[in-house]
Amino acid sequence: MRTKDSFGFIKDFVSGRKSHSKNIPFDSHTLDDDEVEEGKSLAVLAYIPILCFVPFLQGRGTNKYAYEHGKQGVLLFLFEVVALIGAFFWKAALLIAAIASLVGIIYVLQGRVWKIPFIGDLADRLDSPSSDEENE
Repeated sequence: MRTKDSFGFIKDFVSGRKSHSKNIPFDSHTLDDDEVEEGKSLAVLAYIPILCFVPFLQGRGTNKYAYEHGKQGVLLFLFEVVALIGAFFWKAALLIAAIASLVGIIYVLQGRVWKIPFIGDLADRLDSPSSDEENE
């Protein structure tokens, strides 16, 4: 169930006022207006992929506002790297599988037997013991 102030943070953002919500981690630190204004330019770098380390490292001792954004930026960057590596891995795996399928079809049409590297060895292990006994 929503209360009247459920979207109060949107009003604060649009109007440019500071958030008065006590549930936001940034509000748990006592930051004065000067520190926020001083750290804005550094904090913006937190959300640019490679530059996120600048506010994380430099803001630690000089500006809490920039440091808080820097922590989030570094974690966001790590998430992006993992997602990117995963995407490349799956795209490469699908490309290799498509090529192996195409080569397999060509071998089938030629009436030849082809063992796919790595997969062919695993397929040989799928033979059940009962099928070996029936062949004897």
